[in-house]
Amino acid sequence: MPAVTTEGLILRRSNFGEADRVLTVLTDRYGKISVIARGVRKITSRRAGNIEILNRVKLHLFKAKSYTLSEAESIETFQVVKDNLTLATTAFHILELVDRLVVEEQRNPQVYSLTVAVLHLLEKNPRQIFIRAFEVKLLSVLGFWSIDAIKDLSNDQKILLMKLEEFSWDQIEEMEILSEQAVALERILRYYMERILESKLKSVNVMKELK
Repeated sequence: MPAVTTEGLILRRSNFGEADRVLTVLTDRYGKISVIARGVRKITSRRAGNIEILNRVKLHLFKAKSYTLSEAESIETFQVVKDNLTLATTAFHILELVDRLVVEEQRNPQVYSLTVAVLHLLEKNPRQIFIRAFEVKLLSVLGFWSIDAIKDLSNDQKILLMKLEEFSWDQIEEMEILSEQAVALERILRYYMERILESKLKSVNVMKELK
């Protein structure tokens, strides 16, 4: 079995068998992949703490028909985000979007960089406009975005959405929008994303409850 090494962000995990887990990981080299982590649910496992959801890790894998975890080294855990309920819920919204929109084993380093970047921004300056920008940029990178497909937009809303797609993070950080504009953008993008996914986003209901 060939050995491979990649950097990745843990999106999701589920129990498998008596002591194993299956990880869903967004990687910089191989896109979104499923990884079998054998024995990590045992008390004696040294790897369990490194492969928590939202952790950014260096993964050493064996690749045969599927990926099997050999070793995991933590790069960063985004602990500031995890320790704040509102930020954690927002981060899980980001992870849910990536997990549901990204096709497995389709290499796209831009998606990885985009996701890591917005998590860093959440730690430093948790503004809702970064989440809206991430949603638009992710949809655009994956080929799902078309502003012309959204009906009944005002001119101001079109301009804002175009800026969110085209502006750098530094430019977006300088943007100021009114609360009613923020609410409208969230509503427009939620409807657009759920139409693409053909189902509701689980994280949206959790964020509503927190508000």
